[in-house]
Amino acid sequence: MGIHGRDESLRLLAGAAAAAQDGRGNLVMVRSAPGLGLSTLLDAHLAQMRAAGIPAKRMTVLAPHGRTALSTGTPQWPESGVVVTDDLHRADDATVLALHDLADELADRCLLVVAGRHPSAVPARFAHLDRIATTHDLTPLGASAVDAVLTDLVGGPPPESLRQVAAGAGGNPWLLTQLTSDDRASAVTAWAAGLAGDDAALLRFAAVLDDPVPVEELAAVVGSDPVEVLTGVERLAALGLAEEEHGLVRLRHAVVRQALATTSTALRGSAARTLIDRGASPEAVVEQLVHLPVESWTAAWLCEHAEQLAGRPTPAVVDLLQRAASRALPGDRSLHPLRAALAEAQLWSGQLDAAQRTATNGLHANPEPAIRHRFRAVLTLIRIGEMDLAGATAVLDAERAHGELPPRLAVLAATSLLLSGDLTGAESAAQAVNTGSTTHPVVTMCLLNIDATRRLVLRDLTGALDQLDRVDALLEAEFSENGQWIMSRLLRAAVQDLRHDPAALETVEQARPLARELGVGVLVWLHTIAALALFNNGRWDDALSEIGAATELPDLHSFDGPLHGIAATILAHRGDLPGARAHVELADGVAPRGIALFYEQITVLAHAFLADAEGRPQEALEVVRKVAGGEVGVHHSHAVATVAARLVRIAVQGGDQELAERLVAQVRELSTGDSLGERGILMYCQGLVDGDVDQLLAAAQEFAESGSQVTAARAAEDAAKVLAASGRSADARAAYRAAIERYTALAATGAIQRADAELRAFGVRRGATGPRRRPKHGWESLTAAEHRVAELVAQGLTNREAAERLIVSVRTVDSHVSKILAKLGYASRVEIVLGFDRRT
Repeated sequence: MGIHGRDESLRLLAGAAAAAQDGRGNLVMVRSAPGLGLSTLLDAHLAQMRAAGIPAKRMTVLAPHGRTALSTGTPQWPESGVVVTDDLHRADDATVLALHDLADELADRCLLVVAGRHPSAVPARFAHLDRIATTHDLTPLGASAVDAVLTDLVGGPPPESLRQVAAGAGGNPWLLTQLTSDDRASAVTAWAAGLAGDDAALLRFAAVLDDPVPVEELAAVVGSDPVEVLTGVERLAALGLAEEEHGLVRLRHAVVRQALATTSTALRGSAARTLIDRGASPEAVVEQLVHLPVESWTAAWLCEHAEQLAGRPTPAVVDLLQRAASRALPGDRSLHPLRAALAEAQLWSGQLDAAQRTATNGLHANPEPAIRHRFRAVLTLIRIGEMDLAGATAVLDAERAHGELPPRLAVLAATSLLLSGDLTGAESAAQAVNTGSTTHPVVTMCLLNIDATRRLVLRDLTGALDQLDRVDALLEAEFSENGQWIMSRLLRAAVQDLRHDPAALETVEQARPLARELGVGVLVWLHTIAALALFNNGRWDDALSEIGAATELPDLHSFDGPLHGIAATILAHRGDLPGARAHVELADGVAPRGIALFYEQITVLAHAFLADAEGRPQEALEVVRKVAGGEVGVHHSHAVATVAARLVRIAVQGGDQELAERLVAQVRELSTGDSLGERGILMYCQGLVDGDVDQLLAAAQEFAESGSQVTAARAAEDAAKVLAASGRSADARAAYRAAIERYTALAATGAIQRADAELRAFGVRRGATGPRRRPKHGWESLTAAEHRVAELVAQGLTNREAAERLIVSVRTVDSHVSKILAKLGYASRVEIVLGFDRRT
């Protein structure tokens, strides 16, 4: 195999050899971590020198005492040439001292001495040599060199799987050469343990424990003092094998860690017992036990912690529970608890068919009531996850034959009612759950999630977040379960989106990996929340991609309606009316059920958008009246509040002022004003009804700052219409430009064309080539919000009075005034007052 990635090093050594031939000899110290190819580099350098006709020889370091030709004094080396020695870190002290003396003589000789060494655990030993020599450090190979090594290994382009494994070698050439070895684990272990010497046990324990592992935990498992462990880690760090930071130890190369972990299984039993004694998390203990046969003490410990482990299972948890349950004999007291935990672990890791079999078989064994309830819960949750609410009810009815449902099943009955859209029934069922001091945390969390949903629907968004915060606290402190975690994440994302909080998108991404595991029912709900949040944040192409991914699922559980409704709304804004109509027709073919009922207003409103875009305002108004009359969705407040601005806009444009005022009154009654989204929506709706340009511009600013670009564009467009209708053409153009810029960013060509047509009637045009680039200076450079602030300043209002008028913060007005002065080249507010009437 050739040498790769060392061209610079070879050029440096060749240059030093050439200088020596000219009478400027030198000592070059090449420092390298083990495995970086030091010996290969020095061999290549020797070969180059010999090929060039330069005398070259190698000085060997003899084991075990490190003797060399320098151990007894300076040898009779040729006056001209190159001498190379490898493994200087193994050389005896006499050799090191002799090099000190030799280095002083080389400057006037034609001799180059190249010494290679690994880092030393005693840096002071080579400190003086490093100062008087020319030092050169070998670094790990770069990506192209790594790829070249892999190509040599496999005789062609390396497969992606090999590249991924190679990333764990950290550019170490020796480790790379072992990647295709059938006995890689043994070879790498032997190499690493040989380097570690007396610290090999420390290295092995670090490999089998968490990555990184706290020093105290590593010391406990090794049976040593933390200070001694830190000293050992320092020695391993000097060899390039480990590193320590902030009390955490990690092995430097994943390939080494994996090899040591594979060959150190015998250590895991003692590691597990030590972790148990230290009160480590059950998950950490399982990561050790999963590699061992299940013994009696293992099964006993697992039975004690099985329910806790099953709530947020790792693959190791499922594997260990499966083996432990298979090992238990009929009549063994641990059999049924282990099977129940296994069914739960399979459920929460997305193995629904396996969970179904385990739970069903468990019920056939007639377990005690507490275990039977857990099996019933698994079967119910599978049905709920599949949105088969009738099936969930049937499972619960089978348990009702034994009497009143226990709390753990009663909350699932309430959840089933909630997901069927029966908010009142769910609330009553939740209130009837018998809770007390011994209530299981899952029951408490489930009730909190149900109440958070109720508050979300009734527009108590702060209250909903408070309940979700309590769920998070219980998940962290008392009992972690994937079901309640995913429910709380999805609800939180929905609340955040209603508050116009861009964090909704981050929350969705947190939930996405688990949603993929848990099955289609949860995943399609996540896709819907994500698509809606992306739409509201102006990321329309991403929203359409999300919708596309959702529609590829085998069962959309009637989320087809809202998903196609969002797509239709985007396409209508973009002027693709045939495409919008196709999506509306697809949405019409779906009867809303389950959770999708909470999104019915989106589907219905898509009809209104399309009718409005196609010039059928009366049809659009009829849809709005239907929503306003409480005929859509699971609760009137939820249906109106989530789309209020769009409803009021259609009502105002359709000339039904009474309907618009009724909607605003409803929004005002529902709004708590505790979020930017709610304040902005109310401000916008009131501005539409009153024709109040200040409120419309302030709302546009609020929406723009919160990332809701489409609503910001609509508000600015509506402000432009009000301004144009009152003859304030210059101000109208400023607001119009802001709207067009935002529509353009969304590729909302349909909205732009409709705005063009409506404003053209007032003599406001943007030109055939699209919106002009706003100049950097002068009155035309001001944004619509800045223009309005300048107008208020010209009227003699202070910044505080202007802020009160615009319903924004004083700081926002201060910022606008500063920008106005800069853009106009003015030095004071007086100049704004004088210049306003003279503006062009």
